[in-house]
Amino acid sequence: MRFLNVNCLITVAMTTSLAWGFEGLPSLHAPLTLVVQYENQPPAESLVEMRRELNTLLQKSSIQVEWRLREEMKEGTEVSDLVLVKFRGNCRMQTEPALLDERGPLAFTHTTDGEVLPFSEVLCDKVRVAARSAMHGGQVARGNTLMGRAMARVLAHEIYHIAGNTKGHTKEGVSKRSLTGAQLIADRIDFDILGEHALKRRDTR
Repeated sequence: MRFLNVNCLITVAMTTSLAWGFEGLPSLHAPLTLVVQYENQPPAESLVEMRRELNTLLQKSSIQVEWRLREEMKEGTEVSDLVLVKFRGNCRMQTEPALLDERGPLAFTHTTDGEVLPFSEVLCDKVRVAARSAMHGGQVARGNTLMGRAMARVLAHEIYHIAGNTKGHTKEGVSKRSLTGAQLIADRIDFDILGEHALKRRDTR
């Protein structure tokens, strides 16, 4: 995954989060509030699988996730541990075969002055193409469920960068530099030891 330093976007996002009482990620075992915004609403089976898989990936680091929709957040709402996530593009799996396009990241997290900010964007069109390229047989019929799994793994990768305040990657697991389509939809993939260690840094900040 690649980090983009886009100052105009960062300024807008920080202004919004301060209005909600954003204080970074400092508290011990406090729920991590994911405030999500969808350009196109994913189907129910994708949302269920995305939440299940993300909880599974983060459970060893004791990070509990609380999901909020962006439109539900009102000015003055106090949230201590906040990550803003925008899902861009079409988050619904298509049945026709996809042409694999490996150009560019599946998601990115904003940075400024060397600091990783809690503002991420998941590029659903690229995630969908990568995931669909690895599907075969009966997996196609479960496409939206597997799309949810893929989105969760991409999102977990970005949370690793935010929680660990790191631009680096590990050699294995969800926090490696890139995940193949097969890894996005595989039955099981975890963070490696270094990835788990980075996630736990959240408790010391």
